[in-house]
Amino acid sequence: RPGGSRNPQFDASSQFPLCLCCNMAEGASASRGGMTEVMYNWRVAALYNALKEMGKETGDLTVEDLASLGHLDQYHYLGVEANDHVIEILGLDSSVNVVDIGSGIGGPARYISAKSGCTITGVELQEDLNTAATELTKRVPGLSERINFVTGDFATLVNEGKIAANTYDHFLSLLVFLHIPDRAGLLKACYTSLKPGATFIIEDFMAKPNTTLTDHEQDRLRNVVSAPTVTTGEDYVAALQAAGFVDLEVVDLSSVWQPWTKARHELYVESKEETVKMHGEEIFNNRVKFYKVIDDLFAGNLGGCRITGRKPSELEAKLIAGRQKSFGGGGVVNVVEGKQRKRVGEAEVA
Repeated sequence: RPGGSRNPQFDASSQFPLCLCCNMAEGASASRGGMTEVMYNWRVAALYNALKEMGKETGDLTVEDLASLGHLDQYHYLGVEANDHVIEILGLDSSVNVVDIGSGIGGPARYISAKSGCTITGVELQEDLNTAATELTKRVPGLSERINFVTGDFATLVNEGKIAANTYDHFLSLLVFLHIPDRAGLLKACYTSLKPGATFIIEDFMAKPNTTLTDHEQDRLRNVVSAPTVTTGEDYVAALQAAGFVDLEVVDLSSVWQPWTKARHELYVESKEETVKMHGEEIFNNRVKFYKVIDDLFAGNLGGCRITGRKPSELEAKLIAGRQKSFGGGGVVNVVEGKQRKRVGEAEVA
């Protein structure tokens, strides 16, 4: 597939952002999954400012209008290109029900639903982003019937039964899980929310293969990016397996994301005059500092990945359980007319 290279050592079958924002992780809160209180706040006002400049402050919008705003609409790397990969890899169409975990201002949900026809629930921790996501989606004719946004912590919503078990055909999450300290709890909630046989796609940070993040890089990730959960691909797979997922594959996106984040940093610097005019110098300066940190991290040991997998189906679960059964226990069976013999136990067959 385009957008990454498969590394055989990350093939789980053989055992194996969010373009972020502020330059300081001030006010970080564990209740917000380690993200800062101001992590995305500026984007809402910035998006509405941009729509005003386009002459679209009110009235109907198209998905293309919003997607044209780039990182103001799509809080992940590669923008709508990554959304196209999601549609293709998961095989989304109008028959399926999808959950987008960490849905931001709703850009991916709008684009993916508009292009594939699927129904999507976006779950987002930050209420102002969800409010804006709902309002913008209502302005795109025909989309609000297929898209719903829920505010809250995904794992808590699942654990409290507010999101029912076995609900979704697929989940997707694009550059979100790096912010969540309790990866095990989150992945277990993802597993619970999916129907048997359902599939998923995650795009996230990881350490580049055969490297170790330095103390300085880990500090930048925790205290600038608010990303306390960045591990190796192998550790990620182990966590997914522990949650119950199977058929896992990790695609290394590092060689794609590194030049993309570098170009983003350089292009943003070039856009100073326009950006300051529209959003103010403080936001511009903070973004430049932040994008520089990300650029430097990807030039070092930070990489990215796309992970896909599935929840076992009911028939598969029955087969796995059946393989564990013992066939001993005594008794007799008929062999030929009038002749019997004892049942053969598993140990005898072996």
